[in-house]
Amino acid sequence: MKVLKRVLVSLLVVILVVAGAGYFFLDSKQPNRSGDLDLPGLANQVTVHFDPWAIPHIYAETEKDAYYALGYLHAQERLFHMEILRRLAKGQLAEILGPKLVSTDKLFRTLRLKQFGKEYMQHQNLKAPEWVTAKAYIDGINQFVKTGATPVEFTILGIPKTEYTLADTASLAGYMSYSFAAGFKTDPILTFVRDQLGNNYLKDMGYRLAGKPPLKLLAGTQRSMGALAGLVADVEATYSPVGFFEGSNAWVVSGSKTRSGKPIFAGDPHIAFSCPSVWYEAHIVTPGFELYGHYLSGSPLALLGVNRNIAWSLTMFQNDDVDMFRETANPKNPDQVWSDGNWVDLEIETETIKVKGAADVQLTVRRSKHGPILNDAVDAMGDEKEPVALWWAFYDFNNEMGRGCYKLAHARDAFEARDAVGLIKAPGLNFVLADAKGNIAWWAAGTVPIRPAHVDSNFILDGASGKDEYLGMVPFDKNPQMINPASGMIVSANHQPQDFGTGVVPGYYNIDNRAKRIEHLLEQKETGWTAEDMTAIQLDTRSNFSLGIRNDVVRVLETMDVVKKNETSVRAFELFKQWDGDHRLESIGPTIFHTLHYNLIEMIYKDELGEVRFKPFLRTRLPDRSIEKIVKLDQSVWWDDIKTEKKETRKDILGAAWVKTMAHLQAIVGPDPTAWQWEKVHTVAYVHAIGRKKPFDKIFNIGPFKAEGSRDVPNYLGFALSAAPHQVTIGPSTRRIVDFAEPEHSLGINPTGQSGYFFNHNYDDQAGMYIDGRYRRQLIDQKEIEAAKVSTLTLNPS
Repeated sequence: MKVLKRVLVSLLVVILVVAGAGYFFLDSKQPNRSGDLDLPGLANQVTVHFDPWAIPHIYAETEKDAYYALGYLHAQERLFHMEILRRLAKGQLAEILGPKLVSTDKLFRTLRLKQFGKEYMQHQNLKAPEWVTAKAYIDGINQFVKTGATPVEFTILGIPKTEYTLADTASLAGYMSYSFAAGFKTDPILTFVRDQLGNNYLKDMGYRLAGKPPLKLLAGTQRSMGALAGLVADVEATYSPVGFFEGSNAWVVSGSKTRSGKPIFAGDPHIAFSCPSVWYEAHIVTPGFELYGHYLSGSPLALLGVNRNIAWSLTMFQNDDVDMFRETANPKNPDQVWSDGNWVDLEIETETIKVKGAADVQLTVRRSKHGPILNDAVDAMGDEKEPVALWWAFYDFNNEMGRGCYKLAHARDAFEARDAVGLIKAPGLNFVLADAKGNIAWWAAGTVPIRPAHVDSNFILDGASGKDEYLGMVPFDKNPQMINPASGMIVSANHQPQDFGTGVVPGYYNIDNRAKRIEHLLEQKETGWTAEDMTAIQLDTRSNFSLGIRNDVVRVLETMDVVKKNETSVRAFELFKQWDGDHRLESIGPTIFHTLHYNLIEMIYKDELGEVRFKPFLRTRLPDRSIEKIVKLDQSVWWDDIKTEKKETRKDILGAAWVKTMAHLQAIVGPDPTAWQWEKVHTVAYVHAIGRKKPFDKIFNIGPFKAEGSRDVPNYLGFALSAAPHQVTIGPSTRRIVDFAEPEHSLGINPTGQSGYFFNHNYDDQAGMYIDGRYRRQLIDQKEIEAAKVSTLTLNPS
């Protein structure tokens, strides 16, 4: 007995020692938020107060010192996040994650974001203030790389920390711009519909060919472009460590409509969820500058900001700033294309992709005058393959996004802000702004090509004839924009802007469901609006788009016996008809609608598009924009299932979709439709790059949580088109509200937390608040900051 007791005591001691060592190891990786720290890159002392949410309030003598401190602090919370994003943009993920990421690396190597970053920096004036502060930020990151604790994720993957460059920031901007560019998926799919299915299919989707139909792509080219669209969709679906930009809401109301008599601003950019969350928040104060900003990992640009003078947010412009040009290759030399009346050599580069646990992969990247040859990103799809080149507004060396964002952060009112945002060529962004002087404003910033009248940029263009080349670019002052409209309000929600005299801007716009809903809510009272009222709009879950489709479907189904098949179907149909369009936790209607919606989309489109194109089709805006048109048509070429001998009708497809929906929901939620609450099938979890594999998911991931909201409602908690259950993958990356009667008390919230370290309490301390629709204050008043601070870190020059 004594021997057994000694063994147990010894085992307990070993367990305690191991646990203690493990705790000490993990705790040694904590970010440093208190005490004194010597940093050789500083010229003066910097004081940093951390509030309860770990937001750093940085007080410095110069902007250069402030941004150096910001880089250091950002790195100690998010260095692994920066590393993954940098590797994604530069096509270097396979080096640390293995062969499965080779196709992703091929895509981004073909897009040349790594090379472009270096080339772009050669065209910049590094003495300009935007680059001086950017360099200070990078130096701050590198100081942490050299002297700070190595994040746990680096140890798990066995990778070293490496220093950052300004070229990396340019490459990161390229990834952001890429995530905006819906044309990578949409253009190949619409071109396939045009060439292989015909104009009747396009017409029923809401598209019409302008003028004489162009030459069709060869079958091999169609296959390679379909594979490219699939690759782009797979990257979005399976590996997006910082999330793709998908949509956003922003609106402002003038003081004439508010209780305070000052403008109220609201903004919530919609970005695919990640862990840690997308934004790092920081408040910078120098003798001549102050800003509470939101920063992407590895970027010194505050893409969202507020101070006592202005507040702004972003939505995606959705303009078409990507075009694909089919080149004509020389039959005798595949590395030459016809251009300006001659056979011209393609520029050729060889890229080496390092692969963890496997041999290096060689990739040939070719470029025409239009841009890189996209086919080269996917495996050869047969001999019939024409080169398809990419023109992308982001490749413009004159794109002054850094200068524009720097000037915007220093703007004192809407009119100075207009001059700032006009410098930005790509990505296409809507800037929505209010200022303390009472102005409200919106500008669509980005390059808008002037195309020949016969060109429809939804399709792949002709790169050989010269007939499809651009005639110029629309000057910024002709882009959609407004300041102080008579209505007293501005709403931007990724919908197509009205024609401001230069024609409707081509683009890949979302349906206008969110925009119309927000406008409707803002029209409910002429005056008296408060910040609290704006929170209710941000959290609104009603979809009139869904109700419109529901009504069209119900009108057909209620004439059919299929809904009377059994008691479950009868009861579900009655509940479906009674649905008010809201997506609350207890709602039943959305559970039925979204599975039925997906089944309809699958039955309408998949047989014609095929599996390869159907997957990326689901990740475009085409399904939503076209299905609301098709369900109204009793006669449409899309209703027929081309894989059967029978010619299906609208009733056939709607009936089959309803039966399939009933069977599916009974299987996963049960036989009683009154128990089909939305909360049972609509959840959100925040997935870390390493948490994609077990058992690390239990350590690094946050959630799941039951979630209200849905796709394309103001409270946009969206998911990939699918049958239930629905895993939310995208939503408001932050929710912010500013009443300029008291800008120092603006509201905000983060989906997870400020810290990127799973062992820190600020890793997930906002997750519950966010999902419950609560907010916290974004402090900028020094007395309130000092009263609320939980720690102070003093950074000293050495």
